[in-house]
Amino acid sequence: MKIDSAMKSSAMLVGYKILKEIRDKKVDHISIYDVSELLRKSGIYGSRPLLIGLSFLYSIDIIYFEEAIVWVKKSNLSA
Repeated sequence: MKIDSAMKSSAMLVGYKILKEIRDKKVDHISIYDVSELLRKSGIYGSRPLLIGLSFLYSIDIIYFEEAIVWVKKSNLSA
């Protein structure tokens, strides 16, 4: 099944990709530059999906920012 471009860059899907990458790397943070590269490799281009995805995760209190680093709050890390 092919995902259309609007769905591909939705806040929830972009947020999922960011969290999955952090989980797969088994760390609690990721550089904003690594997130951008991850999205580019997934076929998601531009800053808008990146900002919307990060804003979504921040608004539901899963991540916070410290300069160019995106941190996952400890209570949201899964084993």
